Amino acid sequence: MNEVLFSRSFALMLLGQVVSILGNAMLRFALSLYVLDLTGSATLFGAVLAASMLPTVLLSPVGGVLADRLPRQRIMYVLDFLTAAAVWNFGTFGLGGSALPPAALLLFLSAIQALYQPSVLSSVPLLAPQRALARANALVTQVSALSTLLGPVAGGMFYGFWGMRPLCLISAGCLLAAAVMECFLRIPFTPAPGHGLGTAWRDLGEAGRFLAASGLLPLLGVVAGINLCLSPLYLVGLPYFVKITLGLSSQLYSLVEAAMGLGTILGALLVGALGSRLVFSRSWRYLLAGALPLAAMAPAIAFRGLPLISWGVLLTAALLGMTAAGVFSILAQTYFQTMTPPALLGKVGSFVTAAAACALPLGQGLYGAALDHLPAWLVPLLGLAACLPLIGTARRKLGDI
Repeated sequence: MNEVLFSRSFALMLLGQVVSILGNAMLRFALSLYVLDLTGSATLFGAVLAASMLPTVLLSPVGGVLADRLPRQRIMYVLDFLTAAAVWNFGTFGLGGSALPPAALLLFLSAIQALYQPSVLSSVPLLAPQRALARANALVTQVSALSTLLGPVAGGMFYGFWGMRPLCLISAGCLLAAAVMECFLRIPFTPAPGHGLGTAWRDLGEAGRFLAASGLLPLLGVVAGINLCLSPLYLVGLPYFVKITLGLSSQLYSLVEAAMGLGTILGALLVGALGSRLVFSRSWRYLLAGALPLAAMAPAIAFRGLPLISWGVLLTAALLGMTAAGVFSILAQTYFQTMTPPALLGKVGSFVTAAAACALPLGQGLYGAALDHLPAWLVPLLGLAACLPLIGTARRKLGDI
């Protein structure tokens, strides 16, 4: 199985992902700090970060259409070459003291990722045999999570020690190296008939009709629900609980943030180790396991006389919750890929990405408002209560598989 899974093209794609995502993550983190340093405005900083999420929602379906209409390796290397050129240009000519060029580059990088990721995700089932698809998705998730975890660390260090210009050149070099590797990919591709804007709309309509007819819409609703009810509580609640409620340092929160990233990696490692022994029809249990740590957060926040003990509970909850949620996410992605015809892989995958991307900022806003108006210990319990209907839906729908 290993020989088939680690084919030349699959290995090249993984290596290209490591280099491309690392270069992108380093630069995006440093650009956000650069905007904050230039403006000193937390409001503008937050607005730029929020705006950088819009391309994911708006352009992911476009990326899905492209992934099913054009050779996927061509999309990857053209976008990486284009991004490398834009980053080099910014590092050479765009550091003039205005916040507009770095903000525009952040939007550009988000737009490129929205167009790029559907090609990567839809390539996995074409490069790995079905019996090894869960393991292949786990490896892609590990690469993405590890690069995303290390990128801000490396970007912050490079930016702090040497400034923006050298970091731009390093990031451009990473993207250029990824593009060169992607030129040697060989991904199966069958051209679809038709072209033009009307054809693109018909493609999206075809993907929507497939989701409705295949019975996958409830599962798509569960995936979006996770990003509405569960993920944003970890992302918004944990920094608030550690820094505001418990009054602890940023350094201690950074360890909780690292635990969340490590949990995602551990979830992918677990899927890779167990492979086909993980049955998707019973994967609702991992969703439950991802929500149950919320119950432990409530007493840790309510009884905070020993803040370091409460912090330890929050760190453990973050690690276990993200590990379990990571397993469910990979298994769900694998199931979507297995059930989707090859001609629709990009478009259906982009629908899943767009639904999740829409739900996340909405959930972050709701939990932010809840933390401002309710006792902090009550918010995790409300999050758990919101997750239970999702888990029940997943249990009913997956039981029919």
